Amino acid sequence: MHKFYKLQSLVLLAGTIFVWFTVYTDFSRFYKFYGSLTRIQNCVIPNPITTPCFYGAFAFLIAFIWSLFILKKKVEERLPQEIKLRILLIASTIFAWSNFFLGINQYYSAISGPKVSCSGVPTNNPILTACFFGSIIFLIALAVSITIIRSNRHSADSSC
Repeated sequence: MHKFYKLQSLVLLAGTIFVWFTVYTDFSRFYKFYGSLTRIQNCVIPNPITTPCFYGAFAFLIAFIWSLFILKKKVEERLPQEIKLRILLIASTIFAWSNFFLGINQYYSAISGPKVSCSGVPTNNPILTACFFGSIIFLIALAVSITIIRSNRHSADSSC
């Protein structure tokens, strides 16, 4: 069972690194283009603070830190925290996939001109965007959390 907790932390670490690298890249691109990080309106490239990726980055970071906190707990104290973490992962997964599908809608409803991804980067394929990969990583982390909870409940039921 401890391997699943470690796997969960590893998946969330990968997601955290990926999304914060994406956010850093978005901020760098925005600053090179505008010379400021405070501009919000009338931007060709959206300010990263206004993108879902920025908020997803915080969700990944919180979930990763929480998973480490769970790993340090005694075995019998982990399940209640894991259940709460699962709630965050459910909300984050819904948020990520909703934003991805909004991006798909915008991508295919654009009549002409360059098509852009969720972070304002031109793209030829919405499946190659950071939103898609972040959504997949959140979904994997959620699947691991569900597996942990079911395994814990199954082992508790069989020990009675």
